[in-house]
Amino acid sequence: MSERGGIMKIRNLTKKMDDNLVLKDVSFDLKAGEITALIGRNGVGKTTLFSTMTGIYLPDEGDVFLDEESIFKHPEVKQQLFFLEDNMNHFNTYSVQTVVKIYRQIYTTFDEAFFNELMQQFELPMKAKLMSFSKGRKALFFIILAFSLNVRFLLLDEPLDGLDIIIKKQILATIKDTVKKRGTSVVIASHRLEELEAIADRVIVLKGASVELDYYLEDMRTDAVKIQVAFKTKKIPGFVKNNAQLLYRNGRIYTLLVTENASSFLAELRLEEPVLLEEMSISIEDIFTVHLANDKIDYYEI
Repeated sequence: MSERGGIMKIRNLTKKMDDNLVLKDVSFDLKAGEITALIGRNGVGKTTLFSTMTGIYLPDEGDVFLDEESIFKHPEVKQQLFFLEDNMNHFNTYSVQTVVKIYRQIYTTFDEAFFNELMQQFELPMKAKLMSFSKGRKALFFIILAFSLNVRFLLLDEPLDGLDIIIKKQILATIKDTVKKRGTSVVIASHRLEELEAIADRVIVLKGASVELDYYLEDMRTDAVKIQVAFKTKKIPGFVKNNAQLLYRNGRIYTLLVTENASSFLAELRLEEPVLLEEMSISIEDIFTVHLANDKIDYYEI
C-alpha cells in the first residue's frame, strides 16, 4: 500500500438545521487506507455530516482538521478530499467530457490513465450527455470520476444505488483494490448493509444526531459472538437476559449477540446443556438491528 499518511480529524461537530439538532458533538478520525461504513436510519444526518466535513455547511460548533489544519480556516486543504453526493443531477445537461474537464481543472491529482482505463472497462462513452445515461450508468460514471481524482479522503453518499449486481461487485472490488494500492481513506454512507460487509474495515453508527458506535469489524468478530440457542425448558436463564442482546426469535430458538466476555458467556451457556447451540458469523446488519431498531425484541417464555 502506498504511504499517503495524514489523518482527517472530525472534532465535536454540532449542526442545527431549521432549529433541529441534526449533529451533536460528533468526533472521530479517518486514517489512510481504511474503508469506513457510515450507517444509520434515513434522516439521521449522514448527508449533513458529509456536507459539514467538506465545508459545504459551516458547523454551529466544532471543527474538521486535515493534517492539523482546519478546513474552514484553510480551505485550500479541501483539495485533498471529495464528497460524492447521492444526487449529481445538476450535471445532467453536461457531456462526460465537460464534467471531466471541470474536475481536471479543480483537482491537479486527477489520474487520466486510471479514468480512461475504467471508462473503457465499463464501456461508458466519453461524448454522451449525462442525461442520456440510466441511473445506474450515471452512478457508475461518478464513482469512476471520484476515484480518478486521486484524493486522500473520499466521502461517498449512497454510491451504489441503481447499479446491477454484476457491475456492483466489480465496483466494490475496484474500490477495495484502489484503497489498498493508494492508501485512500473512503467513507461510504449506505443503507445496503450487505454490500458494505465485503469491503468495510470499520463501522460508524449514527443515532439521534450522535455517534452511537465506532468499531473495527475485525475487533468485533474477535471479541463478540453470535449464537443460536434453544433451551431444555421454557425458562430463559437470567444471565442470558442480562448479558446477551436478542436479535431474532423463532419460537423457542433465540439468536443472540454477545459483545462482552463472549468466552465466559459461552462457557456458562454450555453448563445449561441447551438442546441447540450454534455459533454464527456476525454481520453489519446484526449491529444495525441491535442498536437502531425502533422496537427492541423481548425475550418471552412460552
